Amino acid sequence: MKDKKIDLVYIWVDDKDIKWQKKKQKQAIKHCVEDSKENNICRYANNDELIYSLRSAEMFAPWINKIFIVTDSQIPVWLDTNHPKIKIIDHKEIMPADCLPCFNSAAIEACIDNIPELSEYFLYANDDMFFSAPTNPEDFFDKNNNPIVHLRKYNWTKPSNLYTQRILYTQQLFSEKYKNSQLAKKLEPAHCIDAYRKSYFKNCKKVFSDEFDKLISKKFRAPDTIQRLIFSLYAIEEYGCSLKIEPPVAEQQMYDKIENLYIEIGSNDLLEDSIKKNPPKLLCINDTESTDEKARKSLKQTLANIFFEKQDWEIQESLIIEPVFKDVCYSIVFSFDNKYCKYFAATLQSIIQNSANNEKYDIVVFNSDITENNKQLLLDMIPPNFNLRFFDISNFIVKNFPTIKLKTMKNWTVEMYNRIFIPLLMPYYEKVLYLDTDMVINSSLKELFDTDFETNQIIAVKDVTAQVLHLSKYKERCEQIKNCLKLKNETKYFNSGMIVFNIPSINKNEYIRAINKAFKTEKLLYPDQDILNIIFEDKTKLISSQWNFCPGIFIWNKDFTDYINAEYLADINNALKNPFIIHYTSPQKPWNSALESYYQLFWKYARQTAFYEDILYEMNKESAEAAIIEGAKYTNLYLQIQSGEKVVFWGASIFLEEFIKKYSIMNTNIIGIIDKNPNKKGKFIGNYEIFAPEDIAILRPEIIIITIVNSAQERALEVKEFIKEHRYKNVTVKTI
Repeated sequence: MKDKKIDLVYIWVDDKDIKWQKKKQKQAIKHCVEDSKENNICRYANNDELIYSLRSAEMFAPWINKIFIVTDSQIPVWLDTNHPKIKIIDHKEIMPADCLPCFNSAAIEACIDNIPELSEYFLYANDDMFFSAPTNPEDFFDKNNNPIVHLRKYNWTKPSNLYTQRILYTQQLFSEKYKNSQLAKKLEPAHCIDAYRKSYFKNCKKVFSDEFDKLISKKFRAPDTIQRLIFSLYAIEEYGCSLKIEPPVAEQQMYDKIENLYIEIGSNDLLEDSIKKNPPKLLCINDTESTDEKARKSLKQTLANIFFEKQDWEIQESLIIEPVFKDVCYSIVFSFDNKYCKYFAATLQSIIQNSANNEKYDIVVFNSDITENNKQLLLDMIPPNFNLRFFDISNFIVKNFPTIKLKTMKNWTVEMYNRIFIPLLMPYYEKVLYLDTDMVINSSLKELFDTDFETNQIIAVKDVTAQVLHLSKYKERCEQIKNCLKLKNETKYFNSGMIVFNIPSINKNEYIRAINKAFKTEKLLYPDQDILNIIFEDKTKLISSQWNFCPGIFIWNKDFTDYINAEYLADINNALKNPFIIHYTSPQKPWNSALESYYQLFWKYARQTAFYEDILYEMNKESAEAAIIEGAKYTNLYLQIQSGEKVVFWGASIFLEEFIKKYSIMNTNIIGIIDKNPNKKGKFIGNYEIFAPEDIAILRPEIIIITIVNSAQERALEVKEFIKEHRYKNVTVKTI
C-alpha cells in the first residue's frame, strides 16, 4: 500500500450551534420524533472530540493523505480551513437536495463516496474514534489492497434499541441476498475506524439501491433502515476481504491486548491510565443515552492529556474578554454549571439590591453548559446599570494548558478551576473580583473595590480552617500545606471564594509558568484553592473576614472560637456582627438545611427570582432521593457483612458510626476499622477498634468495605493500589 493514497473521512456536527438547533427542532416536530430516542442528545453531542481525533491521526497515522470533514454548513472554530491537508465538505455537496436538511448520521455516511477528490482507498471515522498507538496502512488494507474488515461478536438475542434493530434488519437483508452465507450471524460493527474502497462502496449501494434510497430519504434514524454493516458484509462476500473478529465489549477486559478498544464515557481517570500503559491501536469512547454532563466535560481534559500534541491546522485559542463599560465599573466573575443557575440568581439579586444606581457592574460568567432558557432568565434580572455576559473558556484551558489535569470529585466540577485563568483572559481590566456562587452579598461592594492593593497582586480573606491547623484533628491537612504546597505560614492560607485580582501587576508569562508549575504539585486536597495559594504566596493582601465570612465553621466545630488567637477572634466576632459577604461553605447549604447560619438571607433574595419555585422543587426532590439512597446504602452494607467472611471497614465516617449504632452491629466477623488519620488509631466505634492502613497485614481481612460515602469510588481505587503495593493477597475491596 506504500504507493496508494489513503484518505480519512469524518462526519461532524456542532450541536451547540443555535441556528442548527432551531433547524433540527423544526424538522423533529415535522417528523414527529421530537421526544423520541432518534432525537436523543447523544446522537449529536459535540464534546470537542474531533480536535483530539485529528491530533491522534497526525500523531499515529501521519501517512494519511487528505482528511475530509463532512458537516451541515458548520466549521470548527479552532480549524484553519486553509490548511492543505483538511477540507470541509458540506452535506449539499454529497446528498440530494430533497433529502436536506439531514440529521441522520447513517444517511450522511452512506453518501461519503460522493465526496469530490476522495481517493479509492479511504478510512471512515466518527469524531469519537481515535488512533492511540502507531499504525501503518497495512493495519487497514491487506496485501491484495483489500480493506481489512473488523466486526464484533455480540450476545444479544432480541433487538432492544434502535441500533440493534437496524443491525438485525441489515442482517436479514444480507441473508436474503446471499442465502448460502453464514456471515451475518452474531456479528456487528466493531465501532472503530473502518477501511473502505470507494468502488466497493458504490457497488454495494447499487446492489441494495432501494434500501439506500429509503435510508437517505430519512432525516432521522429509523429502525427499518440499512446499517453501515452492509458494506463490510458485502466486501467480504464479493471481494474476499479479510475479516478480523473482535471480542464482545463485555469480554474486552479478559484480554491483555485489545487493538480496537471500545468504551463508554465514564471513568476517565481509569481510561487515561489504561490507555497510557497499554495503548490500543484504535480507540472509541462512545457517548450513550446514560452519559451525564459531568462525564462529558471531564472527557475533554482526559483527551487533552492523551493527545497533547497541537497540530498546524489548530488556530491558537486567544479568547480575550474586554470591559463592556468605558468608564469606572465593578467587574465581577462567577463560574458555575447549569444546575447552579438557580442559586446564582439569589447571589445576583443580592448584588443588585445592595448596589447604588450610579454604580456600573460588568458581570462575567464562565460556563460551558448553561441552557439558553436559564441565560435569558438571568438576563431578565439585570437593571440598566448592570451587564451580564457568558463565556465558555474550556477550549482556552485545554488548548493553552494541554498538560494540566483538572481533577474533579462528586461536588467539585471543572468550573472551579476557571478563576485561576482570570488574569490571562481579562488583561484590559484594572481590578476583577471573583466570587463563588454559594454566597449572598450583604453590603455595597464599593469599599472592597476601593481597597488599596499596596504592593500585592490579589486581595483575599484568611481561610477559617487554616487558623486551627495546630489542632491534632487537622494534622494531616497542616502537613499537606507545609510539605506538599510548601507554604511558609499556614495561617496565611486564604479562601479562594472571594479574590480581587490586581490585573496590571500580574506578568502574564510569569503567571503561565506559575500555573503549569503549581498544577504539578502532588496531593492537592482543594485543587483550585491550593494552586492559587501556591501562586500568590507573599503576594496577597489579607483583609477582614467580613468580606468572605464562612459561618459553616460553627456547624463543623462548635468550639472553634476556643482555639483561635485573640486577633483573629476579634476579626471573626466583627464578621459575625456585620458580614459583608456571606459564604455558605458548609455542605449544609441554605437551600437544603436551616442549620446553615444566615440561611434566611439567601431565601430573602431567592424569593425575588424566577428560580424560586425551581429551588423549592429541587430541595424537596433531593431530600426524598437522599433518604432513599441513604436507606439503600444502609441495607447494602448490612447485607455485605452477613457473608461470614472477615471484614474490615475503611473509613471511620459519620455514616459508619450511625450504621453501627442504628443496627446495634455485633458481628464477630467484623475485625476492625481502618482510617488514615493517625489520631483515630486505638479509638473505637461501638465495639470495633480503629487501626492504621498498615495494620491490614496483622488483621488479614478477606473483604474491605469502603464506608466513606461521598468519594467511595475514588477511595476504592486508592485502597486497591495500596493493597497491590503492599502485596496483600486474597482481599476483595467493595463499596456500599
